[in-house]
Amino acid sequence: MSEEIKTEIENVEISKHDFYFETPLYKLVDMSLLEEETFSGDIDAYSAKNTTDTTYSIDKEAVDIWTVWNGSSHISVGFYLLTLQCKRKDSDVLRFFVYLNKVKNITIKIGQYPSLADLQFSEIGKKYDKFLSDEDLKNLKKAIGLVSHGAGAGSFVYLRRIFENLIFETYKNNEETLSVPEGEFKTKRMLDKIEILKDFLPSQLIEMKVIYTILGKGVHELTEEECLKYFSPIKLSIELILDQKIEEFQKKEKDSKVKQQLQKIQSEIVKPKE
Repeated sequence: MSEEIKTEIENVEISKHDFYFETPLYKLVDMSLLEEETFSGDIDAYSAKNTTDTTYSIDKEAVDIWTVWNGSSHISVGFYLLTLQCKRKDSDVLRFFVYLNKVKNITIKIGQYPSLADLQFSEIGKKYDKFLSDEDLKNLKKAIGLVSHGAGAGSFVYLRRIFENLIFETYKNNEETLSVPEGEFKTKRMLDKIEILKDFLPSQLIEMKVIYTILGKGVHELTEEECLKYFSPIKLSIELILDQKIEEFQKKEKDSKVKQQLQKIQSEIVKPKE
């Protein structure tokens, strides 16, 4: 893997939401990349228990702490329980067990309940079930389930398959306006496919396209650690495409409703008097 791609992905900042709802267990996290106040304050997220968007308050409680001398002062190192409680319904509580080492400036999420897969499955089903094929929806759930248990290579296979399916679907939906035959399109590198479809894909996706050289790599060329590292940006790419599909669907629905209402108004206006 090129140093350019490695540097770009490794230095990506990790939001509060990413840490709690996207980061798998046992992944080493550089604390300098974490959003400020990741372990305090509030966080907006989807409540799998109540099937609605909500806001959680974050409480941090020391479980087993000791101090380490770093050459100039003693610094706390140890295990903490992070509790996220829904501010709408107290019964929705999420718990995370983390190791914090401020000497090495690292943190590791070593346990959570509900599981990462359980949290994400509910949101995926609610948001994307109408915009992903049954096969790809199953593949996405399999990928999340595998990555939540640290199976990088297995999860990456499913995720890459979904991404490639969505790219080809975008091509088929716009084939008539493109000057690239299907056979030629299929043989293109992923970077070239994205360039060809740039007018039909989310702008954020175009800006991220440097990472898609990894999609051209065989899974056996990547280590488990690399697959886990690249999982999140590829999953985000899939979500960007799906979010654009949702936005387009909602726009068409609104247009249709407006046309129906205008037609009704017009028919009432021109209705002949008895």
